Amino acid sequence: MLIKVNEDLRVSGRKKELINLNNKFCNISKKQDYVKGEVLSYINLGNIYATVGMYEKAFQYLNIAEENLEGVDDYYLHTKLYQEYGQANYVIGLYKKAIKYNSKSIYYGKQIKNKRDREILSVVYANRADFLRETNSIDSSLIYLHKASEIKPTPVINSTIANHYLLFAKNEDSAQMYFNRAFSLLKQREYWDPQRALTYFYYGNFLFEKQDYTSALDYYIKSVEILKKTQRIYQVPVLYQAIAKTYKELNNSSKEKYYLEKYTKLNDSLEKVWDESINTSVDKMTQEKEKDDIEKQHSIIIYNVIVFALLGTLVIVYFFYRKRIAKKHRIIEEKELETEFLIKKMSANDERLMSLAKKNDPLFFNEYQSFYPEFVERLFEINSKLSINELSFCAMIQLGLSSKEIAQYSFMQHRSVQTKKNRLRKKLNIPSDVDIYFFLQGLNSK
Repeated sequence: MLIKVNEDLRVSGRKKELINLNNKFCNISKKQDYVKGEVLSYINLGNIYATVGMYEKAFQYLNIAEENLEGVDDYYLHTKLYQEYGQANYVIGLYKKAIKYNSKSIYYGKQIKNKRDREILSVVYANRADFLRETNSIDSSLIYLHKASEIKPTPVINSTIANHYLLFAKNEDSAQMYFNRAFSLLKQREYWDPQRALTYFYYGNFLFEKQDYTSALDYYIKSVEILKKTQRIYQVPVLYQAIAKTYKELNNSSKEKYYLEKYTKLNDSLEKVWDESINTSVDKMTQEKEKDDIEKQHSIIIYNVIVFALLGTLVIVYFFYRKRIAKKHRIIEEKELETEFLIKKMSANDERLMSLAKKNDPLFFNEYQSFYPEFVERLFEINSKLSINELSFCAMIQLGLSSKEIAQYSFMQHRSVQTKKNRLRKKLNIPSDVDIYFFLQGLNSK
């Protein structure tokens, strides 16, 4: 009931029935002391609230699920929990955190023995492809899409692969082939659901690139209707943008303005929710760090007890080496203090630079160059013709800013940031299988 019936209700967007079903089974599970049923109910509720844009509440239910799951030996539940955590963080723009949770989900998913339950890895791999695409790991993204398709080919996975070939390979033939597969699979489904909505959206993009604007518009509008019906509100703003852009090509300025206003209004509303959810996610991350710190402190205490016991024995046996040992300890302490000082200094520098980047301050690159002159020199060694604008762009990537953040702070379109990254890859001779962020971090650490 909690897997099959829940999924049927979820894909058709029947939120009220979903919530009632999971609350009912949660209460039954509590009475019967059935922890797995209780945890699955909480995970499902987290998914429901994330789907309709109530992210703070989604994180609350996922946190409860994680607390109850501690000590429970069930790989499927662990896989599903971390898959939902990853997706929730991805939607609010925390891509690196999403990848971290996704890695946990894959770890547990690979240990599932039941073949049917193991199919969840298809969703997990497809999610990872989305996360990697947002961090500009384009080739890796395609690899995980194919891995997802090998486990369980679905309309949305095929349409996402088609969209990948359209955007990054400019290969219309391959895109059309995967769209054909997606539509063939959709014919086997009796109801309209998010699989159909996303397929229609990507196919609308395909038609737009072919300059068939009227047909593209038709698919965009159908996609919006399905998303509203199934309450996938967070996916609607990008469609409003696409519709406005299409009306612009059709020289319909009034409709273009209308959909741009709808996009702005809905996007502003969702961004407010995202900001609140980011705080919740960060709070959880802080709690996790505090938990790790406590565990480390316990380990350190145990370690110190053992070390001092051994030292006591060694002092008796090796009396003449006592001074040498004490000297080594002082050197280690001095090195630790030096390291701590350097880390604090670097952290302060980076905070200053991040503040300037967020304000799009003209002094950003000058400050960055003064803090990291070697990094700029190494970039010039690779390509002496790099412009100040390109060097500044490299600096923002090296600081760990996502494409979405760079677009926001530099007043650029997200697609423009991706294009700029691709151009930089060519100018810096970065291999296709190397992430640009790690490449730049490597230059800065030499």
